[in-house]
Amino acid sequence: MFETNNLRIRAVHNTDIIKLHDLWNDLRVQKTLSPVHVIPLGIKFEETLRSWVSDSLLYCIIETKAESEWVGFVNFFNADKKNRDATLAIALCPEFWGRGYATEVLRFIVDYAFRELALHRVTLNTFGNNLAAIKVYRKVGFVVETIQRKANWSGGKWQDVVSMGILDEEWTATRKED
Repeated sequence: MFETNNLRIRAVHNTDIIKLHDLWNDLRVQKTLSPVHVIPLGIKFEETLRSWVSDSLLYCIIETKAESEWVGFVNFFNADKKNRDATLAIALCPEFWGRGYATEVLRFIVDYAFRELALHRVTLNTFGNNLAAIKVYRKVGFVVETIQRKANWSGGKWQDVVSMGILDEEWTATRKED
């Protein structure tokens, strides 16, 4: 289990699968996470979640330290061992948006990726209309690498898919400035 100033980042327990399922079924969250159609995800989706947890390089639950409130998840998946790259995903329950928790988790988990997991780069994708997420990713040190214009249909309109990344040497350089 890891701790930051306000948060605990811990392993997934069996009881978390239902909470993960509920998080993915929140329209506000689902439309920020997946390029597939936003639809209610049934009981079979729990099997998918379990496979994601077991197949990920790292899959953690985020909760508050003070009250042990369930906040969301963060994970590394699609790990490329040869090139020491992994894709990052994070999602928080909407009631925790805007509190600085995403920044806090990302700073910790990116540092962990480079220092402990020996990754060379961390990659992520987000949608162009998710301006709050892009702002947080940039604050942590991610840079835009590619933009797929109008690559995702959601909410009755096209949106860009933004690929961002951060390299270990970029992260190290920003840590020296702190």
